[in-house]
Formats: sequence, C-alpha cells, structure tokens
Amino acid sequence: MKLIRNRRRVLTWSLSMWCVYLAGLFELLPYVVPYLDGFIPKWLSAGILLMSPIARIIHQENLRDE
Repeated sequence: MKLIRNRRRVLTWSLSMWCVYLAGLFELLPYVVPYLDGFIPKWLSAGILLMSPIARIIHQENLRDE
C-alpha cells in the first residue's frame, strides 16, 4: 500500500469521496431538519454509497499524483 502525497486534493475532488459525503448528508439531514424525515427515501443514501466504488474507478485527470 502506497500513500499519496496530495491527500487533501483527493479528499476534496474525488468522485468516490463525494458519494460518501452525499450519503452521509442524506443520512444526517432528517435529524437536523425533522420535516425531511419522510421526504428523503431511506434507499437514497444506500444507492449513493453503492455508486462509490464505481466512481472510484473513473479516471479523474485533476487528481494526478505530481
């Protein structure tokens, strides 16, 4: 396993990490705004998390290791 040098850039711009961030947001949002409890479906965050490995294998030019 090799660690990358630009970890902050990867955590900010990586598509797979954005899937994880969005899934976490959709899980926490009903606790912050109780009105959204019945509005956001439960399968939405699971579906976004399932897209995370697919987004991981997409080539992203802006994340090149320098």
